[in-house]
Amino acid sequence: MKHKIKEAFLIISLLISNLGFSQSKTSVLVEAESFSQPGGWVIDQQFIPSMGSPYLLAHGMGEPVKNAQTMVEFPEKGTYYYWVRTKDWVPDRPETPGMFKLIIDGSELEPVFGTNSNGWQWVFGGKVKIKDKHINLELKDLTGFEGRCDAIYFSKFENDIPPGTMEEMADWRLAKLGLATAKLAGKFDLVVVGGGLAGCCAAVAASRQGLSVALINDRPVLGGNASKEVRVHTEGLPFYTIVQELNTQWYPNGDEKAIPTNDTIMQVVKNEKNIQVFLNTYINGVSKSGDQITRVNGMNIETSEKICFEGDYFVDATGDGWVGYYAGARFMTGREARSQFNESLAPVNGDQMTMGNSVLWNSYDTGAPCTFPSVPWAMDVAKDYKVNAGEWFWEYGLLLNTIYDAEDIRDHLFRAIYGTWANVKADSANVNLKLKWVGYIAGKRESRRIIGEYILKEEDVVTHVDFEDGFVQEQRAIDIHHPKPGKYNFLSYADFTKVERYKIPYRCLISKDIKNLFLAGRCFSATHVGLGSPRVMHTTAQMGVVVGYAAVICKENQCLPMDIYTNHLSTLSERLEKIKSGAEFVH
Repeated sequence: MKHKIKEAFLIISLLISNLGFSQSKTSVLVEAESFSQPGGWVIDQQFIPSMGSPYLLAHGMGEPVKNAQTMVEFPEKGTYYYWVRTKDWVPDRPETPGMFKLIIDGSELEPVFGTNSNGWQWVFGGKVKIKDKHINLELKDLTGFEGRCDAIYFSKFENDIPPGTMEEMADWRLAKLGLATAKLAGKFDLVVVGGGLAGCCAAVAASRQGLSVALINDRPVLGGNASKEVRVHTEGLPFYTIVQELNTQWYPNGDEKAIPTNDTIMQVVKNEKNIQVFLNTYINGVSKSGDQITRVNGMNIETSEKICFEGDYFVDATGDGWVGYYAGARFMTGREARSQFNESLAPVNGDQMTMGNSVLWNSYDTGAPCTFPSVPWAMDVAKDYKVNAGEWFWEYGLLLNTIYDAEDIRDHLFRAIYGTWANVKADSANVNLKLKWVGYIAGKRESRRIIGEYILKEEDVVTHVDFEDGFVQEQRAIDIHHPKPGKYNFLSYADFTKVERYKIPYRCLISKDIKNLFLAGRCFSATHVGLGSPRVMHTTAQMGVVVGYAAVICKENQCLPMDIYTNHLSTLSERLEKIKSGAEFVH
């Protein structure tokens, strides 16, 4: 039976064009995210900018997950030394929550990983005798508490240690995997990077008017913060009919009703014949000619295959402003000083504080007693906090960098959640309660804001300036978050400033520096205060609709985005007028 299982795995592996591992005459590199059978482990791609790679995460909410496994081909039998790239994600405590082991052909190797690395490191495992050129490799989770594995490297030589820095490792990986050449996905009229509602609406709007569109997202689903991975309901004015099509029903943040909503978003987009959707595709660079982008470059998250997309026009809907950043566009982060834009809600002195990231979670009554493990490594964060679910104000990272510190931010929230839940379970009245869902993809609010032809500021929102190009409209209060004082540093509070309906000018949706780059989503051109109201999904989805329509006019006239404002504004206004929804609700 054992041999039949192994043979089946081998057949499956041979059918996969890229196995996610490579072999030279003396070594084998196995990328964990490319395991053919991930089991209960999930691919986590959020932190590539800070640690260099997607990885497998054992997200079991306290229950060990099913083994991940894959077939690996070795160049020859014999003894190999091996290293595992992993992380002890609670290095400040003696207890280790993220432990796991390797299993080769059913034999469990001795070392426990996830215990002896402060930060992402290659950890030496020892040596192993490979008795067959084709082996079944497994990851065995020991705790259910966020163990993580990036890659496993086998070598005939003990001193063949993998490189430690991200820069060295990037080239080393490509060489080991034989993926130095990029594959061209195609040439498109419009390339949209970012699959949240802003990106989806941009793609749908452009495709319905005949443009060929590539919609690129670094996750396996579309929807951004509205996806089933994050589960935030939409807020703001729908305003355009396309926004209404992709709108969510109201549900409590973190609720499972986000799942069918996510399916609806996917279906609306995939019904468009002019859109090619590229999921699990991470963009890590651009190519330019002068002050225009000619293509975006990236990789497939599961296979590491390099891929690029050529286009006439591009939309940065990444939230973090990655396309603009790679292209060299100027951007703003943090809070501007009060005097810089004459904003009463801004601090006297500017700083780098932003609104933070959130991880939502909830629980349910099973109707029968159930237990939860002891989590001493979480208690210094959670302290004595005790609730049954986590809402938007479970927010951390306001005083950190929400891009490059994102893994530490998410992990701090994990500790807050699991420690809080241990407090709940310590009460005998809660014996039947069980964690139902804990997100592992963090919802973001703020990071980079690309500088556009106009910068939205407090005065524009509060005095509701009647911009002639004000095609995005909103009436939601200015909503700015701050760390909540007290002993629970994973909670926030919001300051609200009520406003009347205001307009966001089209010029905020055009990069000032990169002439064929549109902006849609929270990376649009605004101050920290200016972002406070329109950062929600309906509003950013409106931005997507506007730039999608603008891209069509650009293509028709062979002109650039700013030319729409100077020469074709009436055309854009007339076309957008036809798709106004008339809906006036705000969640």
